[in-house]
Amino acid sequence: MLGRLGKDAGSLLGVEIAADSVRMLQLHRRQGAEQVVGWAYQPLPGAVGNDWAQAPDALIDALRCAFERCGSRCAQVAVALPGGATLCKLCCLPAGLSAAQLEQRLLVDAEQMFPFALEDLALDFQVLGPAVEPVGHVNVLVAACRQRSLDQLEQLLEAAGLCAVAVEVDSIALRRLVPDGQALLRIEQGGAALHSWSASGLPQRQELTFGAHEPDDARLQRVLELCAAALPGEHGVQVVAASEQASRWLPAFAARLPCDALSPLHGLGSAGLSNRAELARVAPHMALACALALGGAC
Repeated sequence: MLGRLGKDAGSLLGVEIAADSVRMLQLHRRQGAEQVVGWAYQPLPGAVGNDWAQAPDALIDALRCAFERCGSRCAQVAVALPGGATLCKLCCLPAGLSAAQLEQRLLVDAEQMFPFALEDLALDFQVLGPAVEPVGHVNVLVAACRQRSLDQLEQLLEAAGLCAVAVEVDSIALRRLVPDGQALLRIEQGGAALHSWSASGLPQRQELTFGAHEPDDARLQRVLELCAAALPGEHGVQVVAASEQASRWLPAFAARLPCDALSPLHGLGSAGLSNRAELARVAPHMALACALALGGAC
């Protein structure tokens, strides 16, 4: 069920299960504009982290609590697996093949492309368009993960009363927030992730984890080095600073990189919400939940 590469899956609740919290957001399109109609930011106990199997009951409780606080009646969700759980490749295949034929061709080559056994492979693909060469071929973006990771995610959501309708790659979803030709840098309390996209559409993701006692200036330097190594000198970067320390770094980023601060919820209406001030406070944390919801706003 790994899927929805660029597809509209209807009005879904965007859900991010981060290392420290569950983030939910739902959008409706009204008079041509997206409106936030429900949201929640639910902290997780430290035992959960990125290993959901460590404390499944705590995660299920957090999902239930977040859904209740969100106030949404939509239990169908769009969710992303952790970045390290998915792999993306760009393939060049003959044009004119049906979806079934494309899938068959990809499955034949899957064991060479991905480090997963075929019996534990979940795969999705999207035709991006004609390839520059060879003539008569198309570029196909392929995403894959372990089926057991999908099964675990579905079971956790189901136990919380939710249904995973779409499972996305985080970098593909986040591209909805970023102007063409720009990268996205998400900085949170525990680390940073840089998302960029090649001219062909292949998503790329680099991340680093901060040490528990690492000084702020050392963290900042490592993030700057990450961007410098991964991006061309004039490549623009949108920065989502989801921690107080990261907000203080923005002037240093501006001095070293062509960058802008990105507010993930900018341009979204929220007139009907009673807790708009609280939503504004946690908005930098809601980037992925918002991107997932944008894929299905209707």
